[in-house]
Amino acid sequence: MTRDLGFGPPVYGFGAGIFFLGYLLFEIPGARLVERRSSRIALGVMLIAWGAAAALMGTVRGVKEFYAYRVLLGVAEAGFFPGIVIYLSRWFPNADRARAIGALAVGLPAANLVGAPVSSWLLTQNWWNIPGWRWLFIVEGLPSVIAGIITVMHLADRPRDAKWLSDEEKDWLERILATEQEERREPRRKSTTGNFNFELVLLALIWFFDNMGVYGFNLWLPMIIRKLSSYSPASVVAIAATPFVGALISAACVSISSDRSGERLWHTGLPMMTFGFGLALSVFFGEHLGFAIGALSLAALGLTSGTPGFWALATASPGASGSTRVAFITSAGALGGFCGPYLMGFLRETTNGFEAGMATLAISAFGAGVLAVIGFRRAAR
Repeated sequence: MTRDLGFGPPVYGFGAGIFFLGYLLFEIPGARLVERRSSRIALGVMLIAWGAAAALMGTVRGVKEFYAYRVLLGVAEAGFFPGIVIYLSRWFPNADRARAIGALAVGLPAANLVGAPVSSWLLTQNWWNIPGWRWLFIVEGLPSVIAGIITVMHLADRPRDAKWLSDEEKDWLERILATEQEERREPRRKSTTGNFNFELVLLALIWFFDNMGVYGFNLWLPMIIRKLSSYSPASVVAIAATPFVGALISAACVSISSDRSGERLWHTGLPMMTFGFGLALSVFFGEHLGFAIGALSLAALGLTSGTPGFWALATASPGASGSTRVAFITSAGALGGFCGPYLMGFLRETTNGFEAGMATLAISAFGAGVLAVIGFRRAAR
């Protein structure tokens, strides 16, 4: 795409990051829509719009269209993640929530693994003289549309709406969740404004720094491998899937461990630190493809593994429940998602290498982990 359209690293990096402009503007309204209206319809419509916007990327012709479609994609996706977090908090008690969010976190590496061979194949196609990268956007936007239709038709908004639960099961689950919600409200009434703000700002900062690393890594990984290997785009996509094998297993294991042990801080902070350490190690190995892939695979172990523990903490905190607060935290993450890819593009252009950008992402991810452990210990005291 960058070759056909003549996009340099700053254009690609800015386009990758500007997605979060639409994300920031519509995240809080989208989250409140899920909370106050039917989750089934709100989430389903977001998925359909998201898939349609992704497919539209296959028609891009110039820089302005590229930027506009990326913003549109951000608008479509904006309320989805906070909406899902709010939705899961209506179904899963605190003790089981990390596993529930862990299933969501597993989706990212799983999508990369499943998508890699499909993407590799699509990139080699040239149907009706249309290049493969355009078909990649068009074809891979369709599953989201299908998922959105299924969501509208079949998702139950709350336990009381589930046809597959007995009345006793519905009553038990609703009672447990209502009790936990009241327990979160009580310390909020008693807490000082300063402590409330400290927790909320801390959560936002952790998510900001972590997302800087995650999105910078995800959006620039194929470019990095291409530079190190000079392989074809199809081969690069296949190789780029390698780190996500460990990421999938790690996200599942960490979420299960966090719920079984009830420990959240180290299950949040340690994966983020591992992610940062792996990124730093990849800088050290420089131009050696095999060692660099190994370091990036180590980084991927922490890519989404800290997400379940983080959101279990966030949704159990008296300073972080409710759609506006969840959306505030994810908005901070969206800002990090803009900064990470943009800084990678800027530093790639100015230094003619990826080392400075990867080092920046490494510091950001490692800092998020340190903040999680030290910051929440202070908040607890």
